[in-house]
This record gives sequence, C-alpha cells and structure tokens, in this order.
Amino acid sequence: MSSKFNKRSRALTIPTASPLTRRHLLQGLAFGSLASLAPAGFAAGANPGNPAAMAFGQSYAPFDGPLAAAPGDGFTGTLETADIPLRGRLPEGLRGTLYRNGPARFKLGATRYQHWFDGDGMVQAFRIGNGKASHRGVLLRTPKLLREEAAGRFLYPAFGMPLPGGLPVSDADAVNVANINLLPMAEGRALFALWEGGSALQLDPQTLAAQGFKAWSPQTRGASFSAHPRVAQDGTVWNFGYAGHSGKLLIYEIEAGGVLKRQAVFDAPQADMVHDFAITARHLVFLLMPLHLKPDAPQVGSLDRYEWRSQAPLIALVVSRADFSVKRFELPNGGVFHLGNAWEEQGVIRLAYARYTDFLGHMQGLTLPAPSATLAQTARWTQVELNLAQGTARQTDVGLQCVEFPSFDRRFTGERTALTVLMQTSPGSLSQRYGPDRVLALTAEQVQAYSYGPDWIAEEHLYVPRPNAPQAQPGWVLGTALHRASGRTTLSVFEAATLADGPVAQLALPYGLPLGLHGQFVAA
Repeated sequence: MSSKFNKRSRALTIPTASPLTRRHLLQGLAFGSLASLAPAGFAAGANPGNPAAMAFGQSYAPFDGPLAAAPGDGFTGTLETADIPLRGRLPEGLRGTLYRNGPARFKLGATRYQHWFDGDGMVQAFRIGNGKASHRGVLLRTPKLLREEAAGRFLYPAFGMPLPGGLPVSDADAVNVANINLLPMAEGRALFALWEGGSALQLDPQTLAAQGFKAWSPQTRGASFSAHPRVAQDGTVWNFGYAGHSGKLLIYEIEAGGVLKRQAVFDAPQADMVHDFAITARHLVFLLMPLHLKPDAPQVGSLDRYEWRSQAPLIALVVSRADFSVKRFELPNGGVFHLGNAWEEQGVIRLAYARYTDFLGHMQGLTLPAPSATLAQTARWTQVELNLAQGTARQTDVGLQCVEFPSFDRRFTGERTALTVLMQTSPGSLSQRYGPDRVLALTAEQVQAYSYGPDWIAEEHLYVPRPNAPQAQPGWVLGTALHRASGRTTLSVFEAATLADGPVAQLALPYGLPLGLHGQFVAA
C-alpha cells in the first residue's frame, strides 16, 4: 500500500544559537523525553492499589534479573563473568565489545517503579575475542542514584508519576537515569551513556564507571542530547535535542575527536516527542508526529496530557547539513520511534521507519490491564521517498508488521545499504509477550527470519560488519535474549547471510540481565 502527496516544500527561517537558546531548550526538558509517555500511577509508592500498575509490576518482576533485590539485599551494582560458557564457535574475525544499555533498578525502599522506562540505567559490556567472551555489567552511579541510595528511597518523580514527598526537580540532569543508548567516540576510547531528556554521561570504556555529565558547550550545558545520534562516515557526530512545549529543535555537530563544531536552534512543528532521526550525505531528516502536549498540561502525570491529532500529517523536516536551511514535507498520519538508514539518489531521499497508525492509542493500550505486547505490536515497516526538487513525498508499506529496532551497517550511514536487521513479535502471540521473539534480515530480494521460540524474549540485535570487508560481503548479527524459564540471558551470534539457519555461537550467562533498550558494537 502506498500513499503519495504532491505538496511543495516550504522553506523555514532558522535562527542560530541566540541568547534565548538555553532558556528555550531547558524549559521543560526534565519531562520532554520518550519516557514521559508513561501513565500516572505507575509507581507502587504513588498508587499501590492501582490494578494496572500491580499487574505490570508482577509481570516484569521475573525479568529484573539480579536487580529484583535492592542493593542492600545482595546486589552490589556489578556483575561479572570472565569466560562465558560457549556453545558453537565464535567467528575468528569477530573481535570487539558489544555495549548495551537499559533501565535496570526499579525498586528502592518501599517504592517500586512499574514502568519499564523509569529504571536507573545499567550498561553491559560483552568483550569478544580469541574464541571466547566475557561479561561485565554495571549499574550507573548517576548523581540521582547516589543521592537516592544515600537516602534509602527514591527522591524524585519519574516520568510516569509524581512521587509523594519527592524533591522538586531543579534541572533535567537531576533525574537523568542514562538508560537508553550508548555513544562510542574516538575509536572506542570514549564512551557515553545516553538519555534523551538531558546530558550524555561519560563512562570509562573498560570499567564502565560513571565520570560525569558532558557539556558540549556552555550554552547547551544540561540541554537535551538525544539517545540516537548518527555518526557520519568521516566520524562527525550529528545529534539533536528537544523540549516539550518549546516547538524547537537543537542540532549538534561534533567532530570525531569530541569537540563541538556547530550548534543551531530552529522552529519545529510537532516536536513534543522526537526520539530518533536520520542523516544522508547532505541532510538531516526528522519525522515529527502529531503528538501534542496540551497547553495547560502538567509536567508529569497522565497520558491525558497528550493529544493525538488523527487528521494531522506526519511532518518530515529535511535540514541542510551545510547551512541548516529547512524543507518541509507531509506524510500520512502516523507515529514513529525508530528510523533505519537514509540516503540520497538523484535528488530523492530514501529512508524507512517503523510506523504506528495510532501512536498514543497504542501506548494507552499497553497499560490496561497490563502490557500485553511489545511496542512493535502495530508498527509496520514503511519506506519513504522525499523528492527535494519537486517537493513531493511518497510512502509505501512494505508488508512487514510488528517490527522495531532497525540496525544496518553503520560504516555506510547516509549511503545506500542493502541489509536491515529488524526485531519482530510473532503475530498471533502478542498477548503473551513483552518483547520480540524473532530477528529478521531484510534485503530487497528476501526476508530471512529466525525465531527464538515462545520461551524467549529477544532484545535489539545489531548488524556487525566483517573487518575491512566491503558492504557486499555480509557480516554478523549479534543480540541478547532472555530465557524466561531459566531467567538467564544468552548472547547469540549469527551469520547475516544465513540468519535463518540459526546462531553459529551462543554464550549463556549464569544469570539474567534486565531487559535493555539499545547497544553499540566497537570493533577491536
């Protein structure tokens, strides 16, 4: 199914950094991110009698792994296995570290967070080489975590609820849990944990110890730094930030060595929740969905503070990397978390994303009476063409449903890539799952699929290229999955060319890890 719109692009005037930049960006940042979509009452301390909250907590309790217990009950904040038991054989050329990040600690004192996105971040490092692998997982000691551990209780409201007796939030980083993604820089010598509402948290790449929040410039100290930066082929890091109610986006252009080169702020419609974007060789591409904060909405509370405008378009903003000029396109109404790669061919930008037909309605459906499927339940893999010269947009549903977490060969970010890795929840078993159970390898010619089976919850899987190999030579697919019956986490390695044949190697940890969000692979 395809939809075509013949609407001329409209150029927008963009203000660069100005004296108002910091005020506009910081206003509302503490509650502007993805996790703000959590409904009210999703903390046991806030409303312990809420049936939906109780059901959610009971459903997720087995998946907390060793973090189900409070630190005082035996978990010290670090997990380690020097030599993970191996089944099969690791490919000889596969050497490096798979880093993963995600929410982990949900309980402290008498209160338990019962929305997945609210947990304190924990980073995992799987180090692979010489035919074996090790694991180290560290609960990130953010300023929030340190203050709350000292107090023996949660002190700050989470995105989904006001915390009775909690402290006021002075700035975004006071509640920064650094729990979404990671950004390696300087060929792996620098590592940052990311949370889209505030600053990047610098980590020691070896120990994973937190080293403090990163300020890319005085003007952007404490400002939103998205959890989905894109790294161009020359090593330049492009990223953005947003603030609910502000109607603005902030762009960062950072040199490969970590020095901010440029920053700019510009007006952006429908920018109350922007989780991801894409880049081409010449442009940045934002898909802005019609999810709006109501003018008088409180900073925290309920999904009722958002409204979904079902008659409004999904807006594509195309921003020039050279001068930050903007073109606007309109696509059919829809929502989006994640985009795949994007590139340009003869003046046409091509990209793909996981499209939700009713983003807000779907989020509400996840909470009553308890989450019964993955975020990908209604997401469909959708291709987009933006013709820069003609000002037209075309969208095509390729027929893949219940998919999310796209991955591709990051060496070719902004150029055409042939293979995309996707996670899928099996249609027909949605009511029984809290995460994907299948991994897909998608090309123009075929879709390969591997199913873990009904006892597994699979997490994001990454495409990892062979060292120094051309794009045409397929690499590997790496990803973790939680075995529900045993409560243990396994890392699987696939040959991308024969993914449907199953893993060529699996490494089973002697413990389970909390379900995570995103990761990055750094080659040795």
